Amino acid sequence: MKNLKFLILIVLLTLSIDSFSQIGVTSYSIYALGINTSQHKRISGEIKAFANRPIGDILVEIDGFYNFKPRPYHRFSIGLGVNVAPFKEFDRFYALTIPVSIEIYPLQDFKKLSLLFELAPEVLAEDGVNLRSLWGIRYTFGTNHD
Repeated sequence: MKNLKFLILIVLLTLSIDSFSQIGVTSYSIYALGINTSQHKRISGEIKAFANRPIGDILVEIDGFYNFKPRPYHRFSIGLGVNVAPFKEFDRFYALTIPVSIEIYPLQDFKKLSLLFELAPEVLAEDGVNLRSLWGIRYTFGTNHD
């Protein structure tokens, strides 16, 4: 009985809390698909899946970004990420990445849609460094706070 009262209290408290969530979806040409958290905060995150390859070679990247103050037509971000191959039997860690991106708002009255350009040095686990470039289209769900 005590557990039931506690559960009811938790449910009522949960219903009374006003929450806000904003995510975006990005298609990086034919190379990757990304889902990101709110770009309107100073710190945000993104997960990318590079799925245009055999299942054993699929890469997943998790990035944390620092978002600079947005301008009317663009926003710069810099981040740090880890790129892994979750379906490989061994050597799952692929690279450490440092993505630098610019998000451009071509339609001033509709900032939910943007163009994204990213340049990211990749420090590979095996050895060496790659310079990766991605471009894409991002749609952000939720309310804009710009």
